[in-house]
Amino acid sequence: MPLTLTPDQAAFLQGTLSMNVGAVGRDGWPCVTRAQGISVARDRRSLTVLLSAARGQAVLDALAAGSGITLVASRPLTHATLQLKAARTGRVPVTAALRATSARCVAAFGAELASLGYGDAVTALAAILSTDTLAALRIVPDIVFDQTPGPQAGTVLARA
Repeated sequence: MPLTLTPDQAAFLQGTLSMNVGAVGRDGWPCVTRAQGISVARDRRSLTVLLSAARGQAVLDALAAGSGITLVASRPLTHATLQLKAARTGRVPVTAALRATSARCVAAFGAELASLGYGDAVTALAAILSTDTLAALRIVPDIVFDQTPGPQAGTVLARA
């Protein structure tokens, strides 16, 4: 039976987040890149993760070779963190709506970092995390973990 994210998990994943995507390369070594937006499907059974195709080429190559994928999403203000894993993922077309999602997520992340005293993070992030070379990955999670630092870190929240 497919995993369905809870409404709270879906809302969290579309909030103000620091996001990273990881995979395993053909050489067996991990590769990681920053993600810059998440869009959760209406049925909450899949999500689209956005990342730079240029900066994330090693991850995209690993996924194309059949690697599983891990997404880690953390709220900088609270350190609340979810980790999602899936055995497979596929690329989907980047639409105007997905570009807007990425721009909104990057701006919110930068604003939160600035509010925490990290300077003009909004300007720096906008330059680094542009929507010019976006890749979109459709993920159907197999498992969701709570990875918020503390005694509950590693707790399985949902499993397909």
